[in-house]
Amino acid sequence: MTTLPLFPLGLVSFPEERLNLHIFEPRYKQLITECHENKSSFGIPPVIDSKPTTIGTVMKIAEISHIYPDGKMDIKIKGERKFSINKFYNNASNKLYPQGDVEFIEDDSTTDIMLQTKVIDLIGQLYEVMKMNIDVPVVSNDFTIYSVAHKIGLNLNQEIDLLNIHSEVERLEFVEHHLTDFLPVVLEMENLRKRVEMNGHFQNVIPPDTNNLLSS
Repeated sequence: MTTLPLFPLGLVSFPEERLNLHIFEPRYKQLITECHENKSSFGIPPVIDSKPTTIGTVMKIAEISHIYPDGKMDIKIKGERKFSINKFYNNASNKLYPQGDVEFIEDDSTTDIMLQTKVIDLIGQLYEVMKMNIDVPVVSNDFTIYSVAHKIGLNLNQEIDLLNIHSEVERLEFVEHHLTDFLPVVLEMENLRKRVEMNGHFQNVIPPDTNNLLSS
C-alpha cells in the first residue's frame, strides 16, 4: 500500500499520455510544488458526479513551463501507470490537497496484431468520415490504444471503462465494438449535414414528366 497525492479532475489521463495543465488552486499549487521539489509523482483519478473514481493514472511532472507572480503554474506532465484507490482522504497529514492509499495495477500490454489491424482500419474510417486532419496510427507491436483513446469518440464514462480494462487485447475488443456501433451514427450525421447544406444552395432539379404522371 502506498500513499499518493491526488489531483482529481473531470477527465481521464492514460499511461504514457502527455498533458498540459494550468494550476491555479492553492491546494494544487502546493501539491505540484512539493512533487517537483521531491521529484515524486501524483495521481489523477477521474471525477464523476463530483466524486473521484477509484481508479486513476500516476503522473510525473516533466516540466514546469511557467510560474506566474501569484504562484499559478503552467506544467507538462506524463502518465506512468495505473492505480486503484483503497481509501481517499480529502485533507490528510496537514496538506491542502487530497491523498489516497493506493495499489498499483499490473497491466498486460500484450497485443494482437490482427485485432489491432481491424481497429486501426476502423479508426481510419472514422477520421475519413469526419474529415479529421489526424494521422492514422500504424500497426505495430509498440502501439497501444491508449495513444488514441481521446480521439475515437469515447465519452467520459467510456474512457473510464477503458481505463478499467487491464489487458491490451481486451481494450482493443472494447474499442472495436465501440467503433463498429459509432461509425454508422457518424456517417448518418455526416449525410444529414450534407442534406442540410444542400438546402442552402441552388439545385439543378429535374422535374418529373407530368404527362406520364397524368397518363398513369
